[in-house]
Amino acid sequence: MIDVSDSVLDSGSITDFFKQLTFGGGRLFGDDGSVECGLMFKGESGQTLFCGGSPTITSMYMGIDAQHAIGEGPALQALSASELQVADDTSDVDHPPFFQIPASLGFASILSVPLKIGTAGFAALNFYAQPVAFFTVERQRIASVFAEQVGTSVEMRVRLTRYQELTVNMRSAMESRTTIDTAIGIIISQNQCTQEEAFAILRRASNSRQIKLRDVAKNLVMHASGVPPITHFTT
Repeated sequence: MIDVSDSVLDSGSITDFFKQLTFGGGRLFGDDGSVECGLMFKGESGQTLFCGGSPTITSMYMGIDAQHAIGEGPALQALSASELQVADDTSDVDHPPFFQIPASLGFASILSVPLKIGTAGFAALNFYAQPVAFFTVERQRIASVFAEQVGTSVEMRVRLTRYQELTVNMRSAMESRTTIDTAIGIIISQNQCTQEEAFAILRRASNSRQIKLRDVAKNLVMHASGVPPITHFTT
């Protein structure tokens, strides 16, 4: 079994992490390229992200995004039913139009396995194989075990990404607050006014120039000191 746990912290962006997972999934049944893997992820923002383990799958996802949006894809079916979905022959005329795209690329079999990622969102692994009826019961079991391992890693990586984004946002907010406070201090000194009056002056300048308040404050601090404002953080 492929170990994906080490890549949780090693990957750059979450997209890079997903690509590593799908690359590993594509090698789950051999290295001959007859099986490819992709991942569908829907986070708390509501935006759906598709990642492929190869250029072929990535290009295919660009073409089937609209099909997924109306619920025809097996990944959404797997998520809706909370169980894996198998298509043994994509050329079957009873399948929705979605299946025509992987069929045109030579993929006759599809296996979609939902991932258990808690409150991190919704995700499914999709396996595409060239042979008809490739995903036997045993291969479904192998994919399910891999998906269970991947689900834990995805949940950890999504939570880590959220924490990193929260940290960046908090730091940005603190920097903006410090810059605004410094600018207010300069205005108080120059105009001999109260803090409330100084903030009102700063806000009027922001509105009249149609510039964000923090940018007006930054320009004022730079004009007064000759250097950009610096926020010192201690740990």
